[in-house]
Amino acid sequence: QCDGLHRAAGAAGELRALMELHQLSYRDVSSLASVSSKTVESWLASAGSSSARSMNERHLTLIRAQLPGYLAARKEQ
Repeated sequence: QCDGLHRAAGAAGELRALMELHQLSYRDVSSLASVSSKTVESWLASAGSSSARSMNERHLTLIRAQLPGYLAARKEQ
């Protein structure tokens, strides 16, 4: 179980890093991962928070895959 929690914390940490690097909002991430903004908020909540949820690796994989096209489209606006 600790390993699962470590992976989840790693996914949230990577998500935070991507958000900072590319100036992504919760709304941007929710669009990329096809989830609600509230879900993104729960992924990034403090571990002790009652709203905290672990992020599934498949969502991070989806975000990574969608990100280049999303950033290119945003740049054109």
